[in-house]
Amino acid sequence: MKKKNNISGYERLKIGSNIRKWRNIKSVKQREMASALRLSEAAISNIENDLTDVTLSQLEDISAMLDIPVENLFTDPQDSITSNNYVAENENPKNHFVLEKEMLYAIIGSIQKKDEQLQTVMQDVLSTMKKMVIGNQTTEQFTSH
Repeated sequence: MKKKNNISGYERLKIGSNIRKWRNIKSVKQREMASALRLSEAAISNIENDLTDVTLSQLEDISAMLDIPVENLFTDPQDSITSNNYVAENENPKNHFVLEKEMLYAIIGSIQKKDEQLQTVMQDVLSTMKKMVIGNQTTEQFTSH
C-alpha cells in the first residue's frame, strides 16, 4: 500500500492505485465506473492517480459496484488475493486460481496500455525531431546561398 507524506508529517493512504487494480480485475471500464458513481471519467482518473481525495461514500459506492468489501480498497489486490483470509472466504481453490488469472490479465492489460502510450509518445518525439532536422536543413540551405 502506498503512502504519501503530508506537510505535517502525517502519512496519508494512497488507495487510488488499489481502486484501479480492483477495477481492472473486475473488468470494469473507467466510463462504467464513472457512470455508476455519477462522476466524469476524468474524476475517476484523478481518484485512481491519487490527485483527488476519495470520500467515504464514494468508497462505499466503488466497493458496491466492484462487489468487494470496502476494506479491500485499502490493500493491494495482490495482497488480498494471496492472503489466506481471501482464499478462506471463497473456500474453493478454483476461485483462487480464477482471481489470480484475472489479476494477471489486468496486469497484462495495464502493461499493453502503457506500451501503447509509450509508442505514441515516441512517435511524437521522432516526428518533432524530424521536423527540427528538416527545419535546420532548410535554414542552412538559405544561409549558405
